[in-house]
Amino acid sequence: MPTGRRLSKVDEQLEAVEMIRAARAIYNLSYRELASIVDVPESLLCRYANGDLLPSLETIRIIRERLSPMLDLTEVLKRTITIKGRFVDLNNAVFNPYILRLYLRRVKEVFSGFTVTKVLTAATDGIPLSVMASYALNANLAVAKQYRDISADEFYEVSYIVDSPPRKVSLYLPKQLLSRNDQVLIVDDIVRTGRTMDALLDMIRQAGARLIGASVLISLNRDWVRKFAEMGIKVDVILDLSEIGG
Repeated sequence: MPTGRRLSKVDEQLEAVEMIRAARAIYNLSYRELASIVDVPESLLCRYANGDLLPSLETIRIIRERLSPMLDLTEVLKRTITIKGRFVDLNNAVFNPYILRLYLRRVKEVFSGFTVTKVLTAATDGIPLSVMASYALNANLAVAKQYRDISADEFYEVSYIVDSPPRKVSLYLPKQLLSRNDQVLIVDDIVRTGRTMDALLDMIRQAGARLIGASVLISLNRDWVRKFAEMGIKVDVILDLSEIGG
């Protein structure tokens, strides 16, 4: 078997193993319970997950067919997040390594056809997702913070108003992290009003860079989505909860 095809097969095998591990971790399944779902012997699933054996191409097909619906990121988020009124708790999602891996795969599927040189986010909650996105797209990461980093002398600066509690927030990004040659993907965990997205867009314009797309785990507002779409920017909202954010 040629080297390229061999590596491709190994990639598929490892992806199937990752799906087994993710399904068990996210849904808290035993090997016996998982075996009843995928119709693969419990002993084999255990050996796959432990790295003692890699699945055949036919077994990979079965694992994908049975587990892909369970590991759809939108469905996983619905199961994982906690909603209390207009409060959305994402901690069980953004700090779960298996869900972060699902997010990496989602970014690669949606944005791999675009040339992205920089992933931009606002500190701090969007950082875990942004790391995954930058890895998926082989792009550098830029994090806008609410303070001036002492290691830099010049900054892009944007300010906006937040509602809870009402206050003015400023974001700073060292100028060496974003240039006019960059093509940018904005990443955020949750968008409530769209003001942070507008602020990051303003920062990109200050740098003379180009916004390629926006990847958001959860959105409570559709206005920013329409605005970005009208500008020709690719937007991927994984879970739309705008019905509770209005």
